[in-house]
Amino acid sequence: MQEKLVVSAKLVEFARVCNWIKALALRSVLPQSTLFAIQLCCEEALSNIARYGFAHGDASSREVQLSVEQAGDLIILTIKDRGMAFNPLGVPPPPKPATVEEASAGGWGIQLIRKFARSQAYERRDGVNCLTLCFGIDC
Repeated sequence: MQEKLVVSAKLVEFARVCNWIKALALRSVLPQSTLFAIQLCCEEALSNIARYGFAHGDASSREVQLSVEQAGDLIILTIKDRGMAFNPLGVPPPPKPATVEEASAGGWGIQLIRKFARSQAYERRDGVNCLTLCFGIDC
């Protein structure tokens, strides 16, 4: 069964998305580690969409569609938006800092998605960004 949620591409929507994912996890009896991974990756993706995806776009099209479905031992999260074309999977990892002083707080969200999602896929079709993330129920 597929569950869907439509939100505005705004940071204030994070709490609503987080509560939606928690409710899905409770109904599906997901382990805490899987819930954490899904919430973290969803927040990172939505943050990028809200901050950068609509920087030059029409404010009326700031809609983000989320869907979650279970396929065997996988949870599949799909995030769609009509923001600027952006393939997060094509972004190279940032260089590892040699010292703590060289480390920056930002720029690590895409790396977190790569680490916590079992698999990732991106496509741009008909003006829509589509990011699909898969999570193991046993992660």
